[in-house]
Amino acid sequence: MKKIIALLAAAILTAGLFSCGRTSTKTKELNDWQKELLAAEGLSTEADELTDSQLRSIQRIYEMITYLNEKYDEEFIYGGYLEPAANQTETLYAYPRLLGADYGRNTVTVRATKDGFTDDYHDKSVVDYYNELVTNFIHDYFDSDDFVVFTDVNACDIKKSEVVDCDFQWKLGVFDSIFLSESICTQDDVEKFAVNFAKYLYEHKMAGRQRINIMNSDFEISKMTYGNFTDYYNDEHYLGYYSFAFDSLKNSVLQDDHLNEKRTQNEYKIDEYFSKYN
Repeated sequence: MKKIIALLAAAILTAGLFSCGRTSTKTKELNDWQKELLAAEGLSTEADELTDSQLRSIQRIYEMITYLNEKYDEEFIYGGYLEPAANQTETLYAYPRLLGADYGRNTVTVRATKDGFTDDYHDKSVVDYYNELVTNFIHDYFDSDDFVVFTDVNACDIKKSEVVDCDFQWKLGVFDSIFLSESICTQDDVEKFAVNFAKYLYEHKMAGRQRINIMNSDFEISKMTYGNFTDYYNDEHYLGYYSFAFDSLKNSVLQDDHLNEKRTQNEYKIDEYFSKYN
């Protein structure tokens, strides 16, 4: 079995429960589930000791987790919450109890709308399929397991059943942060891999930005997790990155890198980029 970690990254934040605000004079009943969550976050389980913002947050969190539980007839575990703000949609993060969190891979996102809530639970199968294809491509290219892929989904308007012959129809948009050991790909070799990877993504109409990071050969890739991978951008073992994405019309490749202590930024026509290593 391939020992490769392909993780779905999602921001698990609990800031909503810790917002500042005056203490509410209103007394509202808290149920056992809400009290357990408040206690786990180190907050009072007495409604009259919470701020207005904290009360609203715990009430909305319960409404959103109940929405998931009732819609899918299974239990979901709270993962995080974002309060509504000027440029931020009210959002809950959770995961199915039966599947577990799996370092964020099974994270379900619930967002508030004017009509109630929406969620992405059934989008997971198509994202898993994408991860499987990308993981297999990288493994086969290097004939190695010494890498890790973290995937953050930006947009998904396709179900797995609609993917025919690995064609994603440009309806899945992701950000991939791929970490490669220098033992399988040096800073001088990464562009050649990126061009071949870009051809594969273009052929299968997979949209998004790819950040390919190089770690020195002494670093243990296997110890990276969803919860800590961004910390390694500034790690002493971090050597550099190469990033690319297709433009909105899919006519060009937008590329930048920081390799061998030099930064570059380029825009190529698709054919020009794909022909770099023919």
